[in-house]
Amino acid sequence: MDPSQVLDLNQTSTASFDAGYSILMVVVALALVFLNGFFVLSEFSIVKVRRSKLEEMVKEKKAGAKKALKVTSRLDTYLSACQLGITLSSLALGWIGEPAIAKMLEIPLINLGFSTVIIHTIAFIIAFSIITLLHVVLGELVPKSIAIAVADKAVLFIARPLHWFWILFLPCIKIFDFLAAISLKLFGIKPAKESELTHSEEEIKIIASESQKGGVLDEFETEIIRNAVDFSDTVAKEIMTPRKDMICLNKQKSYEENMQIICEHKHTRFPYIDGSKDTILGMIHIRDIIQNELSHKSQNLDTFVKPLILVPENISISKVLVMMNKERSHTALVVDEYGGTAGILTMEDIMEEIIGEIKSEHEEDSYKKLAENIYEFQGRCDIETVEEMLVINYDEDLEQVTIGGYVFNLLGRLPIVGDRIEDELCYYEVKKMDGNSIERVKVVKKTNKDEE
Repeated sequence: MDPSQVLDLNQTSTASFDAGYSILMVVVALALVFLNGFFVLSEFSIVKVRRSKLEEMVKEKKAGAKKALKVTSRLDTYLSACQLGITLSSLALGWIGEPAIAKMLEIPLINLGFSTVIIHTIAFIIAFSIITLLHVVLGELVPKSIAIAVADKAVLFIARPLHWFWILFLPCIKIFDFLAAISLKLFGIKPAKESELTHSEEEIKIIASESQKGGVLDEFETEIIRNAVDFSDTVAKEIMTPRKDMICLNKQKSYEENMQIICEHKHTRFPYIDGSKDTILGMIHIRDIIQNELSHKSQNLDTFVKPLILVPENISISKVLVMMNKERSHTALVVDEYGGTAGILTMEDIMEEIIGEIKSEHEEDSYKKLAENIYEFQGRCDIETVEEMLVINYDEDLEQVTIGGYVFNLLGRLPIVGDRIEDELCYYEVKKMDGNSIERVKVVKKTNKDEE
């Protein structure tokens, strides 16, 4: 065979080998793109999925649910595995993908007669652009969107292979986590633990509000969540019926007089006192009195007295609720720092803090709208309700918890009907008194026109 023919044959074989090798490397590069996408999908899905949803799927015995729950229960170490996988696949993609595509592009460019430098430059730019496009779109954006959209399904798909990868590279992951912790210490930063990756109370409220905007929750459900978040911060004295408003049955009154009190006020439970509200003997339920009336047994109220729970003014109502459930009592006596009666607290008062005001058919409205920015409130209406109705904000350090108490404090003396006073937010007028306390007060919100 002619030497020139042998040389041509060798060149053809080399070119064919180079083309075949380049195609193989391109296939490997595509595989690395999808591998990168797998780790991105894993990272976002294990963060996005709700643990409660996984627990539900475990109960339903869905395939992969147990493994997925195990993965999400050790979020910090599996996130490190995802980051390691993303880094390795990205580095390998840059090392293999760009040269392989550039090599394939150089073959047709040679026939155009360009110089070697120009051919390498053009091939590099095009190859780099293609690899970047594939990496960003298929390796990042698409898997991230899938994870966010169907996290519960995605996590079932990725859990087992991610666990295998984690086992394979566990020594490396441990070393990287250790080095990262040391690096953070140099900057005076404490590494975050999985248990610390929780939402604050304000964040929970924001999440609830955003869920309402998205149609996931309705207004009532959102309000319940917001109230529940604030529940443990509320103390007994803020929601109790104050001493002066307590309607009591009295041991020193006749049976008929006490029955008259029951008929007038239509409550189901009454504190039972011995002359003074500081001497409370217990609580009486009208059910027991009605049963007694039907059987005509006794006219001595002492036989119907049940013990009351005693709680301090500043105890959290969440603790009071636990005590009520434990003692099977619906009523607690709130005492002040001197041991005297401060007020009475019922389970209904506590539940209203979560689900909102529960109005009975005999109960008077706590506020009434008279006109735009003009309301008439009961004196015992809480400050938060006034703020909500008039869209205003009082000083956070305000000591008074009711609008009546606030106006009383503004006046600085015993109020009388017709008293008027103002602050930087509103005008106030005392409309009705109940002894020494304000029963109803008219509140007019100041406008920009008023201030001018």
